[in-house]
Amino acid sequence: MSISILQSPQEFQPVLENGLFFVVSADTTNTYKFRYTFALSVDGQEVFAGKSTPNPEDLGVIDFSRILKNYTTNNIVSYWDTTPIYTYQTVGFSRPSLNEVINYEVKFGYEFSDSATGSVTGFTGIGVDVGLPSYSSGVYKTFSSTMGVNGNANEQDFDIEKFVMTGWTGSFPVSNDGLFLTNSPRIRNVESDDYYTLAFTNYFLEDDFNIISEPYYVEYKFYDTDGLLLTATTMDNIISNGGGPRTSGCDVYPAYYLIEPRTATTYNTLYVGAGPMNLPFMPAGTSYYTVQLFGEFTGSTSPIQPTPTPTPSSTPTLGCTGYTVTTTLGSATILWTECGGGSTGVSIPEGVTYYFCSEVYPRVTGNIFSISGGTCISATPTPTPTPSPTNCNCTAYDIINTDPEAGCTVTYTDCTTRATVNFIVPPLSSSQICSCTTPITSCTSSTSAGACPGTSATPTPTPTKTPTQTPTPSSTTGGIACYEYTVTAPSDEPDLFSYITCAGVETEFFVNRGQSTVVCAQEGSVVSTLPPVQGSSC
Repeated sequence: MSISILQSPQEFQPVLENGLFFVVSADTTNTYKFRYTFALSVDGQEVFAGKSTPNPEDLGVIDFSRILKNYTTNNIVSYWDTTPIYTYQTVGFSRPSLNEVINYEVKFGYEFSDSATGSVTGFTGIGVDVGLPSYSSGVYKTFSSTMGVNGNANEQDFDIEKFVMTGWTGSFPVSNDGLFLTNSPRIRNVESDDYYTLAFTNYFLEDDFNIISEPYYVEYKFYDTDGLLLTATTMDNIISNGGGPRTSGCDVYPAYYLIEPRTATTYNTLYVGAGPMNLPFMPAGTSYYTVQLFGEFTGSTSPIQPTPTPTPSSTPTLGCTGYTVTTTLGSATILWTECGGGSTGVSIPEGVTYYFCSEVYPRVTGNIFSISGGTCISATPTPTPTPSPTNCNCTAYDIINTDPEAGCTVTYTDCTTRATVNFIVPPLSSSQICSCTTPITSCTSSTSAGACPGTSATPTPTPTKTPTQTPTPSSTTGGIACYEYTVTAPSDEPDLFSYITCAGVETEFFVNRGQSTVVCAQEGSVVSTLPPVQGSSC
């Protein structure tokens, strides 16, 4: 007995349509309690496992679209080359700031019992081997983008070929190939204050080279009220114009799989500017205009070789990647996996740059200016201390943030674990830490009277009083009392707590697990996992 896949989605298919479903078959005759089993992975990580009862035809019909919708995004922020912009402000091309396209794989198996009352045995789906589901569907791609508003996305037999640039797309406007990923007219009536963009497919859409979307350039044609052509402008789909992965108008897509792996999803959906506000080169007197992509490559090519990466001068932390996150459009929340294990999170206010090391790509919510990864560099140039207490000169430091609006960053070496710790001190707040090294911080730092024991088990940072301001803030704001609150995270997980500042600003911050911080907040506004402790008035 073994599994076979009778029907599957396209290898590149939108998630917002009638279903990403597989139909699987197995010999179910004369077996009790038979069910198909499956495990779904997204970008190499298993995210869901389940079972399916056969239909009257003994087939398993399993739809994964509702699950995969949780892992695809349609981001408001994109990159123009390396500069983050709002997607709707695209000039030329832009690519999503976070992947809109994901890779997914399903492994199928089955289970049954030898009798009506017997126990169930699970099989891999490969022959009669006992074990977890192992019969692989192969890797597929799905995406969100703006596809949900396109009528072609809701057809039962989805056809990705309509949205793929495979060469000349036919004469405008009759061509039905190389379509944008939205139900949008090709002739534009000018509304001078309109922004909008059009999404399209790009680069290797299938792992086996069967489908490559090759939009080499966009052409804008501008017409006057009599229908006479005023001018035409073209722009190459290359990185310097916001597209990619090509870096030159002379480069061709099939040659790029050594530079950007064909299984990668970074460039699979791109945007092109299409509204009058996106086109600063629109001539005066324009009545209407057209926007069309063109793919024109024919022939053969040799693969472009990647440029060797220089060896970093600093010693990396094995298994870790260093990430720098900068906010400019508002606050952001970051969750990551510490090197060596354990989850950590932090909330970054607007205008703050934050650095950390993670074993996996971080999960960011909110508005970010940029996120970049690279070699994880130790906070200090000296080797990591050994666990021996004699190698740690444990000292207490007062970390004070006098800024009424922005948080400040702190990096230090924990006296007990010798681990590098990063955290944010909220506005108008302070913390005390015990560190083996002088902390690296954008806050005000001073050495406390007295020293921490070298093997102190006291959670760090521990709260201290909110610094006194000049002039001292009023204890009431608009008749609302303002107090110091000590917030402590549970010992097993970080806590994202919220509060309203004395100035009336709603704010969120993370406290690392088992640690505490002090904030000045309006009375009764602090919401946290553990009850906050109210102190003196601010």
